[in-house]
Amino acid sequence: MQKMWYSHGKLLLSGEYLVMEGAKAFALPLKQGQNLLLEKSADTSRLSWNAFQRDGNWFKAVFETEKFAVVETDNQKLAGNLSRILQAARQLSKSFLTDGIGFSVETNLDFNPEFGFGSSSTLISNLAWWADVSPFELLRLTFGGSGYDIACARIDSPLFYQLTDNGPRIEELNFKPDFRNQVYFVYLGKKQKSTESIKSFKSSAVFGKEDVETITHISEQLVVTKSLQDFEHLLNEHEKVMAAILKRPTVKSQLFSDYQGTVKSLGGWGGDFVLVTSNKPDSDFRSDMKKRGFPIVFAYDELVL
Repeated sequence: MQKMWYSHGKLLLSGEYLVMEGAKAFALPLKQGQNLLLEKSADTSRLSWNAFQRDGNWFKAVFETEKFAVVETDNQKLAGNLSRILQAARQLSKSFLTDGIGFSVETNLDFNPEFGFGSSSTLISNLAWWADVSPFELLRLTFGGSGYDIACARIDSPLFYQLTDNGPRIEELNFKPDFRNQVYFVYLGKKQKSTESIKSFKSSAVFGKEDVETITHISEQLVVTKSLQDFEHLLNEHEKVMAAILKRPTVKSQLFSDYQGTVKSLGGWGGDFVLVTSNKPDSDFRSDMKKRGFPIVFAYDELVL
């Protein structure tokens, strides 16, 4: 018996931070993601785990299945995090891995785990499928956050994501603008931890209901805009609003002050990827980014489903 589940990575185009406060966020599921392959094994009291990324082995671990204690591993921190996720899955499903059957698991991540594309959210989604539990509940018990990344993991198109009193509201979108060949995603080279970003935001940010409404309006307009100029204007307005709330300079003013196009933070400010627009030929744009110290660049259609 072999089973497999696959979940998509994510990028958050608009609504960072304020999605936690009810703003409508505009999110992009990615072509890259993570799978989980499951096979029965002869050892009935053990769960063996082999995690791979694009460059090869990521980490290995063996757990006992009674309380998911780590028996052996080559990365104690990652194995400890995985143990806590498995325990949370057991908390949501009392029968999860309690029938005396051992398993061997292999996971394969399509992207560099430093990219911030969702190595954690894709794992949560796949594990939730395996345990037959809500991925949003499993996220709540583990990493926390709004859950937009969980929505992206299981949907094949761009989407609106909004937290309401009745739970997450998800709306699939048809977003394929003609100008998307002028939209790029550039890696800044700094891994940003979502949990730390959220904690910092909650402790220091000052905002009001009107800010939440403004970000929601921008998200809604981004989806229907027809020109790159209008798209850039909306993204620039979003950056201004969030810079005031976070009391931080925009990434463009810090790293791209002489650049003519738009530069927008994606997700937690200060790391991972930024969206950059360009009117240059593709090769010229990539050359420009490389000269600036940012050699890792994806075109919109390279990444987005």
